[in-house]
Amino acid sequence: MTRSARVILLLFVAWTAFVWISRISNTLRSTTESTGGKVVSTVLSILMLALAVAVLTVLVRGWAGPVGAGSIRALRLAAVVTIVVWAVRVPQIVFLDDDPTHGAGFKIVHAVLGLISILFALGLRRVAASPSHRPMPSSASAS
Repeated sequence: MTRSARVILLLFVAWTAFVWISRISNTLRSTTESTGGKVVSTVLSILMLALAVAVLTVLVRGWAGPVGAGSIRALRLAAVVTIVVWAVRVPQIVFLDDDPTHGAGFKIVHAVLGLISILFALGLRRVAASPSHRPMPSSASAS
């Protein structure tokens, strides 16, 4: 795995951990969010953190040698889920959030969080699509 690929993966992991650990903390401290809302927020956060752990696993394995097809699928999955989550969440926050404590600043910050997350996810897709990261065919399937 190239140095730039490792940097992209590391940045995705660090950013994703920052965003979703912060979300769990905010959810647990919220006095305005319903119990159901807290459960949904926490489950989504745990899912996103699990994807970050999967990317971290690919990063560690990539340091040791070539990555396999499963690793490439994990990168693609993390990228797609991240893009979908933020493509849904940003419009929800900007247009549908009627909490009076969530003003323009709150909405702008979350739009920026989403944009940065999507950019990192696109970086993951680029790493996964790179010819230098495609797994080599096995000798059994090459015949």
